[in-house]
Amino acid sequence: MNTKYLKNLFLIGGLLMLFSSCQRDDICAEATQTTPMMVMRFYDASDRDQPARPTNLSIRSIVNDSVKTLYRRINQDSIVIPLRTNQNATTYSFTIFDSDNEEEEDDEFTPNTDTLTFTYGTEEVYINRACAYKVIYNSLKLTIEGGEEGQWIDSYIIEEPNIEDETQAHISIFY
Repeated sequence: MNTKYLKNLFLIGGLLMLFSSCQRDDICAEATQTTPMMVMRFYDASDRDQPARPTNLSIRSIVNDSVKTLYRRINQDSIVIPLRTNQNATTYSFTIFDSDNEEEEDDEFTPNTDTLTFTYGTEEVYINRACAYKVIYNSLKLTIEGGEEGQWIDSYIIEEPNIEDETQAHISIFY
């Protein structure tokens, strides 16, 4: 027999076994709820019922000495941010910029940064064979430290201390 023919036969046979071994329950469906992110909603401190958009908000995660930008100069009244699953705390810097100009050269201009530290407990919940586990967060707490310019965040309310899904705001921020 021809060795080239045998190699092709084994290759085709191997591919058929590989593709026929996957079952429907081996793939996690997109609609399946996995580890939720925290939902934050912003409000004007003088009108606490009306959602408000902080102007030019940038959010950076702080892990050890590493900084990663999550949002850059956004204008939204609601955001979602991830919490760390392997720790019981996550720290972010929330910075408000007075200007749209990213190359601001005015000596008077200083961005206003607050550091938010979220502390919580974690719990792993089994979803199914395909999706494995998700993490839910319990007993959410928040501490805020203002920057050199003082705190731009006036106050906050933890609306839902247990983060199990993304269907509602977990924290309301008033500024």
